[in-house]
Parts: sequence; structure tokens; C-alpha cells
Amino acid sequence: MKRAAWLGLGVVLLSNAVALGGVWYNRSGEPEAQLLLSERELQRVYGGWLRDDDDGVLRLQLSWQRPGDGWQLPWLDEAKLRELGFSATDEQTLNRQPARQVWLVLELDGPLYQGQVEEARQALSGAEAELHAKPESEVLQQERDERQRRLHFVEQQASRLMLVDAGVDAQVLRQRWPDRQRQVLLAGRIEPYRHAAEAGYGATIRLENDRLSVPYAYRELARGWERSYEQTGFKAQVEVAFGRRHEPWVLSIRQ
Repeated sequence: MKRAAWLGLGVVLLSNAVALGGVWYNRSGEPEAQLLLSERELQRVYGGWLRDDDDGVLRLQLSWQRPGDGWQLPWLDEAKLRELGFSATDEQTLNRQPARQVWLVLELDGPLYQGQVEEARQALSGAEAELHAKPESEVLQQERDERQRRLHFVEQQASRLMLVDAGVDAQVLRQRWPDRQRQVLLAGRIEPYRHAAEAGYGATIRLENDRLSVPYAYRELARGWERSYEQTGFKAQVEVAFGRRHEPWVLSIRQ
């Protein structure tokens, strides 16, 4: 009995040592990327078997957007699928292929996000012009109001982190996306699909290592975070580093 207890303790200590060693390695040397994020790009994690109240740890998760309005990813074409190791053929063949491990690129406040803002502005401008021509139209008034809400959401609430690329070689991707203050590479999985009646390709995307714990010194400040759909007026600037294993951690938080 005592031997089993000692063996169990040894396993726990070894596991902790391995975990701590991984953290040390990830944070050693220069960060692979370092981004200044906001509450728009970091959502507080709720629920699950590990809760804040259970272990005293407050966790955040990266919040990001897919570009485009529909299910298609604009940068995912046949050439990209082949680069990722998929057979870009008919719908049934592609949809049967399992997900693959890849590197995913997220860009902060880049051209794709700025294009989204400009598109919302133009949509509002068009709605206002139509309403100006027919000011008595309730339908056009509702359309204008909806466009205003959309622009406010995109400019003030939506995440500015946009999924812009994927690849199998991190070094090749980093050469393609060299700005370490705005572009970060994260491990993940991609499972592409298509609908035969429509052009283009979509994909189910899953990020790995997209959660980070808030250091104790900033925990009370970070408790002001709420779910993304709850507008509390909380604003923050969070400096996040991504280490040698592309895993994130919080450097500082300020309001």
C-alpha cells in the first residue's frame, strides 16, 4: 500500500516537473510573437470542470473571426488544400477526409478586418442615401438602423483577430507573415468541406493552446470581464506573448 502511494506521488511529481519544464521552455528566449490585445480578442472562460471558484484560476480564451460573410474561406482554394495535404476533388471525397494538423495564422487589425469595417461603412452610407430619397419609409429606416448597429459592432465590439492563412511549415508561414506584433502562428486542426452547388471551400477550424491563465497580480482587474454578448463597458489592454511552443501567456493588463 505504501509502495503504491509513493509510486502515485512520484507520477504526480514527474508530471508536474514535465509541465513546468514545458512552460519554462516556451517562455525562454525571445517570444515568437507579442500582441497588444483588448477585451474584444480575449473572452473569459466560463463553465467546464475547471471553474474559477473551484481552483482560483481565472482563464481567458482567444477570440477571433473567420473572414467573409458566408461559409466559404476566401483564402482556401484548391492550391491551398493541396498544400495542406488534402485531395481537392469532388464534394464527397473532400468531405470524407479527416482533419489535419496545421499551423494557423491570426492577424490583428489587418487588411481583412479593415475591409470588414469599410464594408460596414459603405453599407450604412448606402442605406442612408436610400432613406434620404424616401424619408417616410419605415422599412428603409429599419434598414438604416440595422446598418448602424452593424457598423458599431464591427468597430467597437468584434474581435480584430482574423484568420488569414494556414500551412504545414511554421517557418514558411512566418516568412510569409513576418510582423510579430500583429501576426501570430498557432497550432490547430482544419477539416475542409464544400457544397457542390456553390463555389469555394469552407472548413471547420479548431485552435490548440488558445487559452491562458491570468497572473494573480491582475486577477481582480480581469474579473471585470464578461461574456462577449454582455456589454458592461469594461475596457482593457492586454499584452500577450507567444513563446517557442507558440503557447500564449499574459505579460500585463491595464485599463
